[in-house]
Amino acid sequence: MKHMPITTPPAKLAFVLPDLRGGGAERVMLTFANELAGFGYAPHLILARAEGVLMVDAQRAGLPITDLKVNRLRSVAAPLRDWLRQNKPSALVPAMWPLTSIAVWAARGTGVPVITTDHATLSDQYARKGMLHRLALRASIRATYPKARANVSVSAGSARDLERLGHLPDGRVKVIHNPVAMPNPQTGTAAWPAQARHRILAVGSLRWQKDFPTLLRALRLLLDRGCDGELVILGDGPDRAALSGLVRSLGLSDRVAMPGFTPHTGAYYASADLFVLSSSSEGFANVIVEALSHGLPIVSTDCPHGPAEILGARGIGRLTPVGDATALANGVEVTLREPRNPDAARARASDFRPDAATAKFLSLLPQPQSSKLARRA
Repeated sequence: MKHMPITTPPAKLAFVLPDLRGGGAERVMLTFANELAGFGYAPHLILARAEGVLMVDAQRAGLPITDLKVNRLRSVAAPLRDWLRQNKPSALVPAMWPLTSIAVWAARGTGVPVITTDHATLSDQYARKGMLHRLALRASIRATYPKARANVSVSAGSARDLERLGHLPDGRVKVIHNPVAMPNPQTGTAAWPAQARHRILAVGSLRWQKDFPTLLRALRLLLDRGCDGELVILGDGPDRAALSGLVRSLGLSDRVAMPGFTPHTGAYYASADLFVLSSSSEGFANVIVEALSHGLPIVSTDCPHGPAEILGARGIGRLTPVGDATALANGVEVTLREPRNPDAARARASDFRPDAATAKFLSLLPQPQSSKLARRA
């Protein structure tokens, strides 16, 4: 009698997010999900609300999506616990506090291990929320994170910050730099406002952490010095109206464009001369790696945390003090005069390719009983 070979179905792996808006954390989770599908896992996306510009990318990749249909994150726990009991995934990977703490609470009693992932420096991200919010942040991390199988952050600085916030043991939070999928320069088109000699690019949400006012003031200084430059800021967010007003008041309307969020950033990277990050706080700064992948020189604030870890002393970028428009303008001016080193930039970007980050993430996951793992490992 001939026996048929026994095949083991891929192990379910659940990623939980508020939604799929066009942010860095959402892109990272989609990248991990797509990569881990080749290692014996069946990734599932669980969303508080199934909405956002990256829904198209998730659907195109064929990722199963569960819509919890809740308007507040605190309402996620009950339907998430029901889903976990019914589906029994091999692990649950929530992204971003407070969803991380909520997911740990929801998974209690289900036997599903949780790996929390944070993508920002939490003490900075929530610094403006007030003392009560900060106390809730500290207390929830301290109560829930030790109950997870593992805690992950995206840079050494943000990991140590998380340990201090939650009074976690030194080394408890593992550092896994974000996997960065490189934008394709062949998709989309880039519209620059002035066709100036120097094209400066910035990418990020239009919110206070990105400190675009300092970048706009730096551009005004550069133009006043005779630098023929223009700026495109890709992204959207709550500060759009205020930034548009600042553009007008600085007389930059013909030199600055803010076209909003676009999935086709590659065309802008490919046609830019310089990438600038002006943030007051970062978790990692994926956009620096994306810019390096296109061989661009970088001028960045030395904000906590990420830029210094990425750029180091490799001669591929320049760091300036946070919130200092004059120093940022000086950095841009000097960098534009220097010879570019695109090969060194691309080499550094390759350190953050998705397969390198995924290999580190795999070490934290329960190993699936699947032949696919052996094929790809």
